[in-house]
Amino acid sequence: MRIYISTPVNGRSEATFEEKRKAAYRRSVMLRAYLLDEYQDAEVLTPFDAVPLEAKMSEAEAIGRCITLLLTCDTVLLDRGWTASDGCNLEYRAAKIYKLNIIDGNGQL
Repeated sequence: MRIYISTPVNGRSEATFEEKRKAAYRRSVMLRAYLLDEYQDAEVLTPFDAVPLEAKMSEAEAIGRCITLLLTCDTVLLDRGWTASDGCNLEYRAAKIYKLNIIDGNGQL
């Protein structure tokens, strides 16, 4: 099983984009550990596997890389707050179109 974690970046409450990315990175590290504990046979991927924290690129290129990575998975975890994020909504729609398993983390993680 390959699980992609879709976690909001721009939809976060931190003041700057840099702070938002760092908070999203920390959240994805925590979620990866949680999922690996729950699904020992899983490979868990995050947006930061596609776009490293130190990367400098346009939002369009970043979301393109994330969608490409997501489509190599069979399951996507939508992190809490995903509905307020354009990027997470795009990842959700891609997951629906390609019939991936979806875990909705709103209120659950």
